[in-house]
Amino acid sequence: MKRLSLLISVIVCLGCSLRVFAQNRISGQVSDRQGTPLIGVNVFIKGTIEGTSTDEYGQFTFQTNITGDTVIVFRHITMEERQLPLRIHTGMPALSVTMKEKRKELDEVVITAGDFGVGDRKQATVMNTMDVETTAGTDGDITGALRTLPGTQQVGESGQLFVRGGSGDEAKIMIDGLDIPNPFLARVPDVAQRNRFSPHLFKGIVFNTGGYSAQYGGALSSVLALETNDHPSKPSTVIALIPYGGQIGHDFLDEERRISGGIDVGYSNFGPYYSLIPQNVDWLKAPESGMITANFRKNTGKTGMLKWYGYGNMLHQSINYPDVELQGKPFPYTARNSNAISLLTYTGKLNERWRMYAGYGFNFNRDRIENNGADSQTATFQHQARLWFVGKITDWATLHVGAEGYDFRADIDSLQHAEQFRWQDNEWGAWAETDLRVTPGLMIRPGVRVEHSKALNTYVLLPRISLAHRTGRYSQVSLTAGDYAQKPTYIFLQSGSALTYARATHYVANFQYSHQNRIFRIESYYKNYRNLLTTSPQIANNGHGYAGGVDIFWRDSKTVNGFDYWISYTWLQTERRFMDYPIRTTPTFAAPHTAHVVAKYFFHPIGLFIGGSYSVAAGRPYYNPNDPTFLADRTPAYHNLNVNAALLRRWGKTFNTFVFAVNNLAGSQQVFSYRYSADGSYRLPVTLPYKRSFMVGWFISIGQDRSQEILEQLP
Repeated sequence: MKRLSLLISVIVCLGCSLRVFAQNRISGQVSDRQGTPLIGVNVFIKGTIEGTSTDEYGQFTFQTNITGDTVIVFRHITMEERQLPLRIHTGMPALSVTMKEKRKELDEVVITAGDFGVGDRKQATVMNTMDVETTAGTDGDITGALRTLPGTQQVGESGQLFVRGGSGDEAKIMIDGLDIPNPFLARVPDVAQRNRFSPHLFKGIVFNTGGYSAQYGGALSSVLALETNDHPSKPSTVIALIPYGGQIGHDFLDEERRISGGIDVGYSNFGPYYSLIPQNVDWLKAPESGMITANFRKNTGKTGMLKWYGYGNMLHQSINYPDVELQGKPFPYTARNSNAISLLTYTGKLNERWRMYAGYGFNFNRDRIENNGADSQTATFQHQARLWFVGKITDWATLHVGAEGYDFRADIDSLQHAEQFRWQDNEWGAWAETDLRVTPGLMIRPGVRVEHSKALNTYVLLPRISLAHRTGRYSQVSLTAGDYAQKPTYIFLQSGSALTYARATHYVANFQYSHQNRIFRIESYYKNYRNLLTTSPQIANNGHGYAGGVDIFWRDSKTVNGFDYWISYTWLQTERRFMDYPIRTTPTFAAPHTAHVVAKYFFHPIGLFIGGSYSVAAGRPYYNPNDPTFLADRTPAYHNLNVNAALLRRWGKTFNTFVFAVNNLAGSQQVFSYRYSADGSYRLPVTLPYKRSFMVGWFISIGQDRSQEILEQLP
């Protein structure tokens, strides 16, 4: 299901009405209370995509074939939204509209160091869920879109997030406050896997690249927190038709009983698709999978909401994997995976000052690997409970306190020897954190977290502190420092070695400017690693290292109406000794320079969206046994150009989206690493499984026009 999430997401979020034979003209001017014209105000008919944006004089004009009573919506990033009832008819006079400023939001300061809020309106937003679905080259994958932000690395042979010198295992992914231990689809060697979850499921995506809150534990480098949607505005049915599969979903809504829910079922088989698109991988069985997701929501009392989210997936794939010790002679490698998730959460107010969150999560994962006779099967089970309270102690102080517990079990079978092994662990964490608003423009957040693992038989105390100061009406600086810990995976803990938590100390300094759909941020950081896991000469915590650098981000969706672009750059210097590294050196997943350019344009009158992205990165280290200096060799520079387009049409009661995309348009030879034989006499490059990939799809939404939600996010 390589791109199935993109397909559903595009139609759910882009499937909207298009009325092209306009007859009535709506025009006017928008200004603030001082009479100053407002530029870039989104003006549209409520419930449709029919509208435009104000020009440099605050003026707007557009045409529509709608007549009669309706509502015109005026929306601007620094102003309070205004909805104007209106009767549309021929020969309408020009409108004169005044908007009020959001003074309170502009005066408040928030912590921005490390945080990239996606759809979180309490923070300065640099991305939204629409960006995940429309950024070229990401295939609608959440982690793929986040890799266009600064701080991330282009590790094309793995779908994991590699952030600021950290390995893929150091990034944590959560849904509705609960840990997801297996967030990526099962993989075969040297072929990247994607995130399991479609972005259209989530109303909030917050990506923190360092210095995160005390409520988060078990991650040395980054946290990706996802929050599922609340009630839909209307019932709807979505159908996706693509060359390698299909998906159908339905959302229901009962406003009287204040409940809603939905179910999505999908199937994909890449065999026919791979027969048309040349592959660099010798597929014995192209990926074939089935997927089901379901959700349920119910309001309780005046402020409470109960949510349940469930996910299930089965995947089977097999390749001929070349053996470098036998001069590339292939042998079969087969992977079968089953995965299931159940998340139950409750949020609500206890009184006017306090609110609470409670959650329970269950995760199951089974991998069966057939690897040239070394067959194995591993099943993991995780239960998690989490409780969190947030309350205002005074008008200037807010307290966050919480606790969570984990019960984890792994059953490992060596199928060829009929050997079985079971490993278990119980772990808990607790935290307390206070937001102190010293002045409207100055906030301090001290916090502390404690964690304990029964398997490690040890405690860790992790103090953290952040500060944010507003330097101007639209700018601020943030500073943060803290200690972070992560235990080794069960694969190493079951070895019997006396291990402990790996540790990292983060220092982050950030400046951010945000005004009228323009955002600039520059962030410097330093991380000190200690107690990293080492496997040579024995399994221990003898590793150490550092990572430091600068991240720069600029986004502008204001200068040209309908045009949105961002530029990101990462400079990274890092070294570490961990795993089987004999010395401290730059790890194989780190490049010193990475840059991205992403551009999008939406032609409102004809319902056409086009986009493109270009990424470039310096070469990464790789192991060459012929070189006496460990990891001294570098891969070629990474280049990747992608384009996509979507055309929107309304036919009767259906909302149709046609999508076309090409990844690696220039056909660049992307070499991520090399695999060598032990004596260094033979090597194979690790590359993309294709030279170019193509996607064409038709997606149909029945019963719901999501235009209003789209206009909140489009440039």
